[in-house]
Amino acid sequence: MLNHGINTYKSGTNFSAVKTAAVGIPLFIGAWPCHMAGGYVDAPVLATSFDEAKEKGGYSAEWRNADFSPKWNLCQAMYSHFKLFGMSPAIFVNVFDPSKHTKDLAETSVKVENHVAKLSADVIADGLIIKSGDQTLTEGTDYEIIYDDGCLIELLKNGAGYDAVTLTVSGKTADISMIKAADIEEAVEKADLCKTVLGVVPDLICAPGWSKNPSVAAVMAAKAPAIGGLFFGKAVCDIDSSAAGAPTYDKVLKWKNDNGYTDENMIDAWGIAKVGDYLFDMSVIVCGKIASVDTENSGCPYESPSNKSLSISGLVNEAGEDINLTLAQADIVTVTAGVVTAFNFGGWVLWGNYTGCYPSSSDVAEYFICTNRMHDWINNTFVNTFWSELDKPMTRVRIDSIVNSFNSWLSGLVHEGKLYGGQIEYVADNNPAVSLVGGKIRLDTTFASPVPMEQINMHSVFDVDALVNALNA
Repeated sequence: MLNHGINTYKSGTNFSAVKTAAVGIPLFIGAWPCHMAGGYVDAPVLATSFDEAKEKGGYSAEWRNADFSPKWNLCQAMYSHFKLFGMSPAIFVNVFDPSKHTKDLAETSVKVENHVAKLSADVIADGLIIKSGDQTLTEGTDYEIIYDDGCLIELLKNGAGYDAVTLTVSGKTADISMIKAADIEEAVEKADLCKTVLGVVPDLICAPGWSKNPSVAAVMAAKAPAIGGLFFGKAVCDIDSSAAGAPTYDKVLKWKNDNGYTDENMIDAWGIAKVGDYLFDMSVIVCGKIASVDTENSGCPYESPSNKSLSISGLVNEAGEDINLTLAQADIVTVTAGVVTAFNFGGWVLWGNYTGCYPSSSDVAEYFICTNRMHDWINNTFVNTFWSELDKPMTRVRIDSIVNSFNSWLSGLVHEGKLYGGQIEYVADNNPAVSLVGGKIRLDTTFASPVPMEQINMHSVFDVDALVNALNA
């Protein structure tokens, strides 16, 4: 520092740039055929494209078993999110462990065509024993294994067995039946790792095929408002459309209530969406459309996903029976039961505005999907922005900086039409001495976000005077 002259210094602005929370990011939970790709990872995995997800977790079109129970359900999720909706990113938690969830592949003879033998894609390459006659072949010298619409054993030209007509194979194959609901419930807790492992917090939790299990859905709903102990999200759950569940629209409300799908942190979805020969659990469709609408609104969840177009060709139940609801029937599902579905009104759209707590809840901040998610987003954004202020000296300047920064952001949302109004303030009466000396302050925020215009009423009257004037002019 100069003793004789001018000294200049830079000071902070006491104004924090708001770090908005990410929205429309799903956490998909289930199984993918990781033995085909990067292998088992006991942590959330982030992917920004279908190819990246395939590289990390493998891909199989066998999304479910013949009895409609989930198989490689994460492959369904990645196809829907990346290909059907073109959204990114998504987070995946895989519970399939090739070292545990397997069964023996008895020694079997496999036909060779054009120097390639084809096995089921469920066959696990590690530990596979391949023989040509009595000779055991060596991977890398005699053959290579490629997963492409199956587990392909490609015989190498200069290796033993190149001209073999059959091969004898034994080893292990995936056994998805070993995965139970308890494994999915345990995996839901991995949501807490997303911030520290990936730096991204999901706001949608989805376990396609599994979430129709009430115990799984309950765990998802419990985790949704406390992701990492700090962040709010929603559990997107499927209503069972099997013969034992709600195969028709008139059974949806009873099944929902009987099985406890009534939480404000749930978005319940009913039906199986068809896209050509593909069948998608409605929960992944809801996640994709929510992400799409949020993205169109610059990452703000203020708009409902309802009445937005879907690129699907139909809706069915688990038995494959077509579901084509009339408007009155759709209202029973969406308004009476508070469940989201798909509706064909000159084109398929997502239909339904309510979270699981409707119709029992009368709180507008809880029962509309968009108002509830806006509440989550504002809270999550506050945590994101001001976490760095924790443990700094408690001064009025610092408190005012927080208030001014957040008020500026809220005002911007009002200007953009994304809030009707919003304000944060420090109220002295809510900050008694016992709290302040303990290092605790309270800030009070009020806001109102747009509700969906769910009903438009137009009244018409025949104007007799207009008729008379027209004829007697």
